Amino acid sequence: MHRHSDAEPDWDSLRERIIGLGEHSIHKSYYPELQDRLAELERFRALLDQTSDAIFLIDAETGLLIDTNESAWLQLGYNRERLMRIPFCNLIAPASLAWFLEFFASGQNRARREQVTVAGLMTADGCEVPVEITIRFVTFGDERYAVAVARDISERIRTERELRIKESAFESSTNGILIADLEGLLIYANPALLRMFDYEGVHRIQEKSITDLFSCADTDTRLLARLYREGAFAGEGHGRRNGGSVFDVHLSGSIVRNDSGQPLCIVGICMDITERKQMEELKREAYEQLRKNIEQFAILGDHIRNPLQVIVGIAEMIDDPLTAKILNQSERINDIITELDRGWVESESVRRYLKRRERPEASFAKIFRNQNNPE
Repeated sequence: MHRHSDAEPDWDSLRERIIGLGEHSIHKSYYPELQDRLAELERFRALLDQTSDAIFLIDAETGLLIDTNESAWLQLGYNRERLMRIPFCNLIAPASLAWFLEFFASGQNRARREQVTVAGLMTADGCEVPVEITIRFVTFGDERYAVAVARDISERIRTERELRIKESAFESSTNGILIADLEGLLIYANPALLRMFDYEGVHRIQEKSITDLFSCADTDTRLLARLYREGAFAGEGHGRRNGGSVFDVHLSGSIVRNDSGQPLCIVGICMDITERKQMEELKREAYEQLRKNIEQFAILGDHIRNPLQVIVGIAEMIDDPLTAKILNQSERINDIITELDRGWVESESVRRYLKRRERPEASFAKIFRNQNNPE
């Protein structure tokens, strides 16, 4: 028969096991794994805090915030303690609030367990930050939550607005604007260029080459070669409409490059200069007529002076009361001729002055004549 003291448990050994000091301690068995899990959670939390997206964990039943990452309260201008006291619906801009409440109310519907939309989040100072927000319902155990991930799209909206302004400027320009790939195939044409070349829509002109639109005889391929070599060009030539008719154009183009200098595409601006060329032709004809008139003035002056000098010589040789009158009228005729000569000289000066100030545009032909002899 064992004594009572032999049946008593080893209280000291049991105590050591409970507090984690014994050989078979429960704490010693699970503590390393617990430390690893805690470290893993800390790393995950650090990653969430480093992301630029604002992340909210929301109680699906009450709408109260359970947790947020650091980006959430920094972007909205709160400290963490203050933000955690605010219901999530109070952070939604009024224009988006109805959508948010309706989505939460239909959270039981599996088809609506996730939604992506553009909304506004209110900052601590009352400003609205545009965000693209993704909300998903999740379940942990018996608890239901909503996870909202909001990405600030202020920069994207600003960029889109600038692109719309630029696109509107392209679309409303009275000059034809085209964009082509690096092989010269068109990928965009604004309405002015479509009207200029008699095409009904962009789809009718896409995949055509720049050289299909601009008629430069045997210089077409060298047009692109010049552009690739120099990066830009400007000159006059001929455009070829959809029906085949040819008209005068001024074309300027350049290669668009990215920040690292790599070529992206070709952009060109085209103007119909048919009327201007017609005016230049009229000016040329006027100059030619002026030159002929000036020459005729000089010839007529000589033709008149020669017989006039004969008349004066004969009048001086005769003794007649009318001699003085003849000489007087001859002098008047000579003065008139002198005035005509002065007008001829002034007209010649004006003609030379205007010709010096003419600035004829470089033509495609001139560009290509220098193709093999670049400056």
